[in-house]
Amino acid sequence: MSTHSVRNSLPDHLSLDANADEETLLDEEVDNLHDASGTQIRRGRKTTEFWAVRTIDSDGTIKPAKLSVREAMKRPNGRKIVLRFNNAKQAIGDEAGVLSGVLGLLGSDFGKFPICRTSWREITTKDKVYNECVKQIFHFDEDSEGLIKKNILKSMGKSWKETRLRLYDRFYEPTFTTEQNLENRPPGIDREHWRWYLDYRAKPETKEKCKKNAVNRSKQQYTHTGGSKSFARRMEEESEEQGKIVGRGELWIKVHKKKDGSYINDEARAIGERIEEIEQQDESSRMLSQNDSIAQVFGKEKLGRVRGMGSGPTPSQLFGPNSHAYGNGVQQEETQRKLLELQAELEGEKLKRKAMEDEAASDKKKLKAMESALIYLFQRQGEELPPEIAAGMSFVE
Repeated sequence: MSTHSVRNSLPDHLSLDANADEETLLDEEVDNLHDASGTQIRRGRKTTEFWAVRTIDSDGTIKPAKLSVREAMKRPNGRKIVLRFNNAKQAIGDEAGVLSGVLGLLGSDFGKFPICRTSWREITTKDKVYNECVKQIFHFDEDSEGLIKKNILKSMGKSWKETRLRLYDRFYEPTFTTEQNLENRPPGIDREHWRWYLDYRAKPETKEKCKKNAVNRSKQQYTHTGGSKSFARRMEEESEEQGKIVGRGELWIKVHKKKDGSYINDEARAIGERIEEIEQQDESSRMLSQNDSIAQVFGKEKLGRVRGMGSGPTPSQLFGPNSHAYGNGVQQEETQRKLLELQAELEGEKLKRKAMEDEAASDKKKLKAMESALIYLFQRQGEELPPEIAAGMSFVE
């Protein structure tokens, strides 16, 4: 079976995206699973859903909470959501759902990221939004390689590209004059910014890119059914439920089966049976590696991405010198999770200690003020402080 016949479908409008990466579109056989969450949120279907998360207050108190994406973005009283990550630096747990929603909303905010840019690479406000928004809503430690930040910015960029394309499809009318289309622009979009974007879409080179991407889109015949949950979250939950690491092949099969156990279509059944056959013949192919069941069915990984692992992880990051390192990382996952909890608790203790020190400093100032007032009163009377009071004040010093 040709791997080009095994393609995950993107929403129809994405075929027109002049900024889409043709190579990426042709190489998404397995893992558009992780992309569905952000798309659904940005269409308004997930912002009211409540997620079970852990939060840390400004005084260091950590407690469970149920928050929607909209509530998370309000960040009252310095409260932040504690993020957890797996070894591949992907957010996991319900907190990952909130993160996806927040990044979707931020990326589609053209007040923060102008629509009038040729590509996401030209946006200059990325660091500002990351520091002033993302870091103020979520509590997490940056990794030394900067992978977490890179993945977060990539997610916002994806939202930016998808949203402006969707706005073009919805608000641009080919039969309208330029002025009519400017008047019909999306709410909140600057008139001249919208004019720039319409001019950009009308350029011959942009139309040519759209045409090429439409051809690539036509080659993607396979529709995924991963739903809104990211691959990283799904893999984590399945692994916890079964008490073992769940491989790409096993998860692929589960995602592409109906509730009655049958596959969603004949193509999925053929692929699933091939995966099962490979894993029955070689137990090691169940574990993530450069030669696991998914790799054998879909072919060698492309540079910069690993099929079925969602956004972020690269082949060198996951495989390296030991191709089974990730698959045997149950203890590493648990250690990392405990480390994050300890780091959050330590942060809480630091905040509590600072609050106590601030309170002590405030009390000291009050005592000094009282001392000054008492000395002043005695001096007005032409007397000195009694020895026992003076000794007590000396002790406070």
